[in-house]
Amino acid sequence: MTPLALGLVAAVGLIVGMLNAVAGAGALLTFPLMIGLGLSPLAANVTNCVGVVPGSVAATIGFRKELRGQGRTLRTLVPPAAIGSVVGALLLFVLPSRVFTYAAPGLLAAGAVLVLTQPLLAKRLRSIAPHRNKPGLIAGMAANGAYGGYFGAGVGIIFAALLGLFVTDDTHRMNAIKNVLQTTANGVAGVIFCFTAPVNWPAAIVLAAATAIGGPLGARLARHLPATALRSVIGVLGLVTASTLMLRAF
Repeated sequence: MTPLALGLVAAVGLIVGMLNAVAGAGALLTFPLMIGLGLSPLAANVTNCVGVVPGSVAATIGFRKELRGQGRTLRTLVPPAAIGSVVGALLLFVLPSRVFTYAAPGLLAAGAVLVLTQPLLAKRLRSIAPHRNKPGLIAGMAANGAYGGYFGAGVGIIFAALLGLFVTDDTHRMNAIKNVLQTTANGVAGVIFCFTAPVNWPAAIVLAAATAIGGPLGARLARHLPATALRSVIGVLGLVTASTLMLRAF
């Protein structure tokens, strides 16, 4: 890539690091950018996956206050998300490339609607079968981990929706968990892609550095957003991402 192209990656990466910390829709910007810079869809996908991980890690560190006392929840949710990510990364090389391209808009739109309607739906769900929530949550973590390992656009939005439905906690604490799960889904697949996929390393390194700067800034911004505003931002970005992917797919 040219220095100008890498400069553009850096500028967008800074925004993406902040966006992923708040909502998890950064691929809305980076995936099309990589395509526009001449990478194949596969190379754009894996380069983006590797490049956003440092930003997610940095954002997670920024949420360390909100993560205190959540070790039990993380020990329950991180393993299925990690296992799902491995499955998703493997599916990337097995399934036809269009499969998840068609599925992604529907998944994202559903996740965004769940985020926006989460208080009502969560109350209803817990009143109907509170003792059955855990298996559904774990299954959702694994399924979304697989989606994150395969493509990952909006994976954080879907994690946020699942947490809102099944977990009773403060919105900001759940957003912190969302960042850990997002880091897991992208990070596990990213490690696999480093050794098996056509990562464009100049772009990935520049993107990694930029998102690492933007991640903590996004964590600080998210912390100061009221719960309703944070939920609205995540939901609206999810719908925008779904619409963009739908136009690209169809």
